[in-house]
Amino acid sequence: MAEVIRSIFISPPIAIARLGGSSVPQDSYLWVQSPDPRADGETAVVPTWSLSILPDGSVEPTLPAELCFRDGPLIRPVCPFFEVWALVGEAGSPPGAEREVPMTPALLARYGIDRSALTVRVEAHNLKAARRARNSDLGFGTYPPVEIKGDDYRSVVLFGVSPPGAKPPMIPKGRSIPLASVQVLRSSPNPTQAAWQGIINLEVVRLRFTPGRGRFYGPPQATQTTRELPFPAVSAENAFLDPNAGWFNARMSNVVQPGDTYDGAERNNQRGPSLGVVDDTCEARIEVSLTLPRSKIPLTAHANVFVGPPDFAPDRRPFLSLADELNDRSGDAAARSAAMTPEQREAWVEDLFERIYETVSLLNVDHYRSERGVELTGKRLAPQLANDGVPEPRRAMGGRDALRNPLFTVLAPTPNEPLSLSHHARRQHRALSDLQNLRDFMALTPGRLESLVRQPFEVEDIETPDRTTMRMPPFMRQSNAQPLTLSVWQYDLLMSWVKALPAAPAAPAAAPPAPAEISAAADRRRTAVLARLGAGGVEPA
Repeated sequence: MAEVIRSIFISPPIAIARLGGSSVPQDSYLWVQSPDPRADGETAVVPTWSLSILPDGSVEPTLPAELCFRDGPLIRPVCPFFEVWALVGEAGSPPGAEREVPMTPALLARYGIDRSALTVRVEAHNLKAARRARNSDLGFGTYPPVEIKGDDYRSVVLFGVSPPGAKPPMIPKGRSIPLASVQVLRSSPNPTQAAWQGIINLEVVRLRFTPGRGRFYGPPQATQTTRELPFPAVSAENAFLDPNAGWFNARMSNVVQPGDTYDGAERNNQRGPSLGVVDDTCEARIEVSLTLPRSKIPLTAHANVFVGPPDFAPDRRPFLSLADELNDRSGDAAARSAAMTPEQREAWVEDLFERIYETVSLLNVDHYRSERGVELTGKRLAPQLANDGVPEPRRAMGGRDALRNPLFTVLAPTPNEPLSLSHHARRQHRALSDLQNLRDFMALTPGRLESLVRQPFEVEDIETPDRTTMRMPPFMRQSNAQPLTLSVWQYDLLMSWVKALPAAPAAPAAAPPAPAEISAAADRRRTAVLARLGAGGVEPA
């Protein structure tokens, strides 16, 4: 029985794009183990094959000799590619019997289909102001969605406008905010003997999403300066939003968290009214549809893009990634963890603590402690640690914190080491990123890791959930302003590793152990030294 196209899908289904003012996209790179033993971390980044878009809409693989993340002051944007794939199988075969193949012009021609039968439909929206002010009219995006035919290889800009019927529209009629651009790319034959053969397929149908430039927009009032805001929030050419639409001077409530991530929150050191500023970040949905011959219902697939600001550290990995979050939501997380061998589990634990160190190496612990550390009371207070110089000893991680390890004190800040807590945290976590050191720590301080690591989604202070104790990770918050934690599956896997560790041997109650025997070489050295001392002269040969 002949094979048919059963369904289509987009790879990857989720991607992160990053704003950037440069017109040159960021080249691809890989995380690898650092080859430099003196490097401050386990990770290095190396360039890998990237794709350059040619004037005719086709792509050319390139392998950069070095990585560049900015052009002068302008950061290069991250512009993800998406490929269209098909699941083919015999007609009437049971689900799961299909095989994955790239969508290419040759595959389409096999079934009598032209690229024009493909349609790409994109919608992008920014709903930050709408969510904060709880007013849907303040959202903006592509109204209606943008449609691109599969044989249209031009770059198409996604212009954000206010929703139809908004009274008054925040973005005046005739104006728009460029959110991104999308380009369907031309397929081309794969040359033989190419250096990238087996890595890149030039024939597959792909498209590229290019995010905005990282620009801000607001009403004319947002160009004014004050003593608290000595610089204008937006440039004059971008100050065209309607101040009467409801976002300018909007008062924030405690319903939306985090409550301080809008322009105006910093006024008077409290949550002041909004300056009416929006940016060109967005969330986009890409839908590809394919109409087969003699079929009225097209096959469809979709992918999502999340656009974020250029806040990054290329050679540092987060301890909690998007993949970790997705794994937490998969039904087989516990089964997958249980199937790991002891060696795989130890490798995972060491990798986790390497990533924890890499995160700590970027964190100004002193600053975030002063901003988000709780004031300790009751059982959380302990006697003052001797010779400890951490300021505000009653604040979390201070000298009176009952969670502090009394074996370690921290010197007071000095001109040469102004961030003493940050330095201490980096030093401690650098040691724990080695598995043997971590094992020694567990043996010397049984139960301490369990007491230090915050449980998933745990909030220690309900009244001030954005403030935390020094439980790990300290003073960091998640997207809802609550304490950041490991995911459930990470926490469970870590604690199962802790429980599987052998118990520390009990200390001997009798005399101290006999000294270990010295080696033969050391014995000869000792004999020679004693002979020299006895002769009162030179050591014999």
